[in-house]
Amino acid sequence: MKKLNLFENIDGLGLCRLLSSKTAVFAVLLFFGFFGVSWSQIDVPVSEATIVKANTIDEQVAEKTYNAGVELFQKGNYSAAIAKFDAAIKEKGNYEKAYTNRASAKKELGNIDGAMEDFNKAIYISPSAAAYFGRGQCYYQKKNKEAAMKDYSSALSLDDTYEQAFYYRGGLYFEKGDYSNAILDYDKAIKNKSDYAYAYNDRGSANRQLGKYVESAKDYQEACRLMPSTVFFFNNYGSALRKGQEYELAIKAYTQAIKLDPRNYLSYNLRGLTYYEMAQYERAILDFDTCVQLNSQYGFAYMNRSDAYYKLFNYSSALEDGNKAVELMPKDGNAYANRGNFREMMRDAKGACQDWNKAAELGNAAAKKYVKTQCIQSKNDNDHDQQ
Repeated sequence: MKKLNLFENIDGLGLCRLLSSKTAVFAVLLFFGFFGVSWSQIDVPVSEATIVKANTIDEQVAEKTYNAGVELFQKGNYSAAIAKFDAAIKEKGNYEKAYTNRASAKKELGNIDGAMEDFNKAIYISPSAAAYFGRGQCYYQKKNKEAAMKDYSSALSLDDTYEQAFYYRGGLYFEKGDYSNAILDYDKAIKNKSDYAYAYNDRGSANRQLGKYVESAKDYQEACRLMPSTVFFFNNYGSALRKGQEYELAIKAYTQAIKLDPRNYLSYNLRGLTYYEMAQYERAILDFDTCVQLNSQYGFAYMNRSDAYYKLFNYSSALEDGNKAVELMPKDGNAYANRGNFREMMRDAKGACQDWNKAAELGNAAAKKYVKTQCIQSKNDNDHDQQ
């Protein structure tokens, strides 16, 4: 029986898939939700440093207007906040804080170019870690990751306790596949913010990429402890446990994720994979059933369920799911390779070779081997019989 391809497709590695942007106001609060490992979205209360006190009578109008803008921003009234920051800048031309916070408000409204213009002005007037960090976020939004990396580093050169700059720079290292440097940045983020759940999660993902499943599981477990209502933390924790063959604990983690969100189809797929690896194929099929009921377009679940049917020698059901997987993922070589295996078991050598050839074209290494060892040999045998 040939080895089949199983598919995990974890809920966001860590790097939590493109969270909605959440900007906060100057210095203490200036950061955005983002992309990838968890890319956290954190709400921080307004600090005393946010509201500015005028030093002279001449500054009173500008500072009062600025503070009103801060309050409007915190209420989510970004357009009105921008109007107040405009007025403050009109009263006090080189008002770095007003430029920085106006940039944040523009970013919230999706005006990335306008935000960058204001961050540039703030940096020109008086470079700050907050302005560099905010501009780095804008560069990332514009897919200029090199510039984003430089700005996060510039922010850290001005403030080496800026945990979010460490965190987001770590995310860029993660995206580049530089997991060791990502871990170093996550370490520093956690050092400066000991309850930084997303940093624990993403460090866990980096450790998992390096095959350090024990360390990975510990980090995910801490993330779960700090934010016990976050579904994908439990999915990631379960996957690290599964990689370390701690199957019973993995089942518990996925089950907790399902309790938190019974409609999260990924959790069922992941728990189904764990049952599959425990050779509990019937239970795996039940979870894959639920997964496709919740998301009928999720091709990986059909592929995984077909593998479970295959293990139970139910080749007709395996082929039916294999057909669906190919329909949903026509450019996935693994789907064709698996279906070829099912066709072979049903004595459809021609169909099996057609699938393996297609899988080989799409880069599936096992299928290339099957074509060479079975399809070519079968063709030679047929040619010999016709002679």
